[in-house]
Amino acid sequence: MFNLHLDNKSFIVRATVVLLFLALVLLGLSYAKPVLVPLLGATLLAFLVLPVVRKLNECCLPNWLSCLLGVLTVVLSGLVLFSFLWWQVISFIDDLPAMKTAVEVKKKEAFKYVEKEYHISRRQQNNWLQQKTDELWNSGSGSTMRFFSATGAAVATFLLIPIFMFFILLYRDKFRQFLQLLDPTNHDQIVEIFHRISLVAQHYVRGIAIVIMILTVLNTLGFLLLDLKYALLLGFLAAVLNVIPYVGVLIGSLLPVGIALVTKDSLMVAPGAFGVCVFVQFLENNFITPKIVGSSVNLNPFASMVAILTASVIWGLPGMILAIPMAGIFKVVCDYVVPLKPYGFLLGEEKDASPLRINAHKLLIWR
Repeated sequence: MFNLHLDNKSFIVRATVVLLFLALVLLGLSYAKPVLVPLLGATLLAFLVLPVVRKLNECCLPNWLSCLLGVLTVVLSGLVLFSFLWWQVISFIDDLPAMKTAVEVKKKEAFKYVEKEYHISRRQQNNWLQQKTDELWNSGSGSTMRFFSATGAAVATFLLIPIFMFFILLYRDKFRQFLQLLDPTNHDQIVEIFHRISLVAQHYVRGIAIVIMILTVLNTLGFLLLDLKYALLLGFLAAVLNVIPYVGVLIGSLLPVGIALVTKDSLMVAPGAFGVCVFVQFLENNFITPKIVGSSVNLNPFASMVAILTASVIWGLPGMILAIPMAGIFKVVCDYVVPLKPYGFLLGEEKDASPLRINAHKLLIWR
């Protein structure tokens, strides 16, 4: 009984230490968001253009020039995408007066319906709406400050990403040698881990880009069949938000449904727009993503959901986007490090752990 008491006490101490360590890690990640988010984003994009940089090196270009051209490829692609979005947004802004008139008409119709069905006078409805508008306006100053603060942080992040990308590509051999120096006895295993992480990042980012293009086409076609305005812009936004698993379709469907309610006389167009988003997500989950992205990250749905929720609490929307590839990279490390192999099995989709019990000398062992 005495030994059992000591074992329980030892377990409590170890559990307390682990929980404190996790709390400190999460706190550190939260405070380091301005640096870590652009650094991780730049790392993923650097892995994506790494094959291009290597090809340019083989063409006898200096390493710095190859890295610069790789970064410029990503920057120019981003500028083209931004120009397309800006062109669509300008068209949307030009139609705002007409949409405001349509909203007033819809509001009067809604007031009339509520007055007829629920016997609430229009004056009471107007007073309630004015009260809610005033409350929203009073809280708007703080929201506006938060918006401009978030916008400034986003601009700073986008400016840091190409800089980080360039140096990550430029010093990639130095980083690899640094990892090898940490444990010279497991040189080959460290090289293999580095190679696997590179493949995971490349496959995932490239696959997601292709999936977004396909979903944009499918969403746009669906919205065009409904004769919905701004079909291309709405289709692209819904496709991009679909990158966020599980909740992306709900967020991405809000704008098409809202546009349908404002611009269409028939109330059936709004459910139709939502149906397009749901149907496209069904195709994406069951056919498109498994075929294109496949099991590049090899995470089970439960681990993916926990990773997304945890990252969203720490880093917000950028965390939700980075959660899946980062968790997939962490699983690669777990699969190659003996003490972490149980966690890799827990995160993955493997049904049986017996094939994972590889001889210890084939894996990286932390001493």
